[in-house]
Amino acid sequence: MDNISISLLESGQDKAVSEVRIDGVIDTLTASELEEVIDSLIKRERYKIVIDLAGVDYISSAGWGIFISHIRDVRSNGGDIKLAGMIPNVYEIYELLEFDNVLKSYRSVDDARANFQEAGSSGGGKKKTGSRKP
Repeated sequence: MDNISISLLESGQDKAVSEVRIDGVIDTLTASELEEVIDSLIKRERYKIVIDLAGVDYISSAGWGIFISHIRDVRSNGGDIKLAGMIPNVYEIYELLEFDNVLKSYRSVDDARANFQEAGSSGGGKKKTGSRKP
């Protein structure tokens, strides 16, 4: 019943940024697929990551845990994980769990990519630049 589709894009204007598009549900059954993708990016030293969540209806604690567990490694290498396009229900949980203090969110992938360009090589921090409410 639970399905997930994950696609990876490393093209566009800034090839230093990897875009991970997710559609479906991120839960205990599907979280391992997402973790494999993020692990592969880190192994290839791809530390600027935008996660496109526009097609995600639900994220369980297992899914949120994947983002949180990788953030230190990514930031220590000059990158960041930026979330984009969350639907209102997902965004509400993101705020409720106070992940907005750890991970930045953006209305769109383009906004998240632009923030990487503005920040130059730094991407860490807790500031919610470009954050949005649905």
